[in-house]
Formats: sequence, C-alpha cells, structure tokens
Amino acid sequence: MSKDKTRICLLEILIIVLLVACTLSGLIKNKLFTAGLATIIAISLSYLLQRKPILKVNRKKIRIIMIIFGILYIALFYTVGIYTGFYHQTYKLGLKTLFNYIIPITIIIVSTEQIRSKLLLNESILSKTLIVIITTIIDSSLYLNAYGFSNLDSFLGLIGFVVFSSIANNLLFNYMNPKYGKEPIIIYKCITSLYIYFLPIAPDVYIYFRAFVRMIYPLLIYGYVERYMNLDKETERKKDIKREITSYGIGTVIVLIVIALISCKFTYGILVIGSESMTGSIDKGDLIVFRNKKEPLKVGDVIVFQKEEIRVVHRIIDIKNINDEFRYYTKGDANPTPDDNYITDDYLAGKVLFRIRYVGRPTLWLRSLFSKEG
Repeated sequence: MSKDKTRICLLEILIIVLLVACTLSGLIKNKLFTAGLATIIAISLSYLLQRKPILKVNRKKIRIIMIIFGILYIALFYTVGIYTGFYHQTYKLGLKTLFNYIIPITIIIVSTEQIRSKLLLNESILSKTLIVIITTIIDSSLYLNAYGFSNLDSFLGLIGFVVFSSIANNLLFNYMNPKYGKEPIIIYKCITSLYIYFLPIAPDVYIYFRAFVRMIYPLLIYGYVERYMNLDKETERKKDIKREITSYGIGTVIVLIVIALISCKFTYGILVIGSESMTGSIDKGDLIVFRNKKEPLKVGDVIVFQKEEIRVVHRIIDIKNINDEFRYYTKGDANPTPDDNYITDDYLAGKVLFRIRYVGRPTLWLRSLFSKEG
C-alpha cells in the first residue's frame, strides 16, 4: 500500500473513532452538531486530499434518473398507504422545522458526499469498507432520536431500518460517486430524506416493509443505472441478467411474504408465544400462524385477540349472542380460571391455524436481554 493510501486509511480510522465517540456520548443525536461536525470533516479533507477527475458521462441524464428514482421511492410508500392508511405528520413546515431539520439534514447530506468524494481517492477494499462505516454512522445519526437501544423493537428498527439499509445505500453511492460525481447522489438523498417535512400526511407503512424497500431499492437503482448508462456494451450478459433477475425476484417475494406475515395486517399473520398460559397445546417460544379474517367461530377454537396493547392467544370456552352481539369467553389451557372479560368481534385478530415449535425462542431470548438491561 502506497504512503497516500496508508494516510487515507489512517484518516478514515480517525474519523470513525471520532464519530463513534460522538455517538456514545449522545452528541450525534443533535442534527445541528452533526451538521457542523460533518462540515468540518469535509472541509479538512478538501485541504488534505486531492480528488481525482470523474469519468466523462452525461451528467444531466444521471441527475434525471436519480430524480425519477427519488420520486418513485416516495410514490411507492404513498401507494401502499392507500391500503394501510395515513397519519398526520408531527412536523409542520415553518422556520423551526427549516432551521432544526431541513437545513441541518441538507448540510449533513452534502458534507457526507464531499467526504465520500475525497476518501474514494483510495480504491482499496479496506478503504471502501471504512468509507461505508463512516457514511453509515453519519446517516444513522438522522434516526437516532427515533430508534436506539431502549427496547428490542427500537433496537431492531435501528438495525434493520437504519443500519442495514444505510449500508446498502452507501455501497451503491460508493459505486456511483467515482463514475457520476456527488451531485446525483445528493439530489436523490435530499428527495428521499426531506419529503416528510414538506408533506402533511405520511403513509402508515410497517417498519420492516420500509426497511426491506430501503435495502432492495439501491439494488434496483444499480441494475438500471448500470444497464442504461452502458447500453452500447450490452452483448453477452442477457442470460446472466435474466438469471440474476429471477434469483432476486424469488428472494424478494419470500421476504415480502415474511414481512406481510409479521405485520399481521393482511389475511394471514404470525406471532411468537411469550407466555405459558397455553402450555400443552401451544408452548412458550412456539410460533403460531393465524388467519386474520372474520369467520364463524365455535367453542374450542384458539383465537388471537387484542387486550390493551398486546395480542393474546387463548381458547374459546363459551359463546353467547346477546342483542346480536357475539361474546366470546376465553381461557388459557394452562390457566386455572377463565379470563376476566369476554371478547367481542371488534377485538378479534383471527383464528389460530397451526403452530411451529421452538421457532420463536431466539426472539424471546433477545427480548429477555433487553428486559434485563431495562
């Protein structure tokens, strides 16, 4: 490794140490602080490192492509929102939102891409890996107020929605930056990061679906850009492309099915059993599959119903029809007494179809770790 490349790697390691220290101290949660820090790093690297020239490409064409992909990204979630519903944004467009969110986030995006442009002078795999770590930490700072380590759900949101998707995006941007420059990336990131501050409503889309889209979308951009910008080079890769599309398509369908089941917002859903109230027929740590559909129920059916903020899986022991209202009386098979209150159709989530033993144990183990920390 040459002296210049060694120096760049050392700079990258120092930046990572600085960012990790700021993250652990909680300073990086402040967007104004992160914007200032990223700006200082970008300016410092501009003086220390020289950027090699970008390949000659049609810059206007790639900008238009990234604008279209940014708009399609937003349109996708709002289209899904037609089915899942919408909620009013907590942000209201005004001076406070402008200075606390829009301007700092824009500065963070521009500074991050300036940092990437300078550090990509070193084309080694180690250097590119360190760049992904740096940019992922900076990107993650935008979401640390919403996700963190307080509980399992928040932690999984941080890992899935923030970290993994940021890694996927930054791998794409590492590829695009040397070829097309930082401007198309900045445009795309601004569109996909700032729209929530301008639109009054937002789609109520399940977090894991959003995470999946954020991880798979960079792959779609890469495939389109690589093919569209190199049409004259397409010759013998058609079979390979079809094979890749098929494999990615199958993988995408499988992941979407799993996400749909976890969300419990479609016809079928899955739940991990977290108590011992049904031990014998359904044990703690089992995964159950239920049908989220209104259908005639009978005594003996195992149902899923909402009780306060949790879902309960118990067996129907009696049904009464009072003034055209069906009342379901339930009991856990291992409980000595029936449940205190009856259940109506309004609180029913579905009927249990079958269980898969032991599958949910890793989830319960993770939850127990976070419970101990709390």
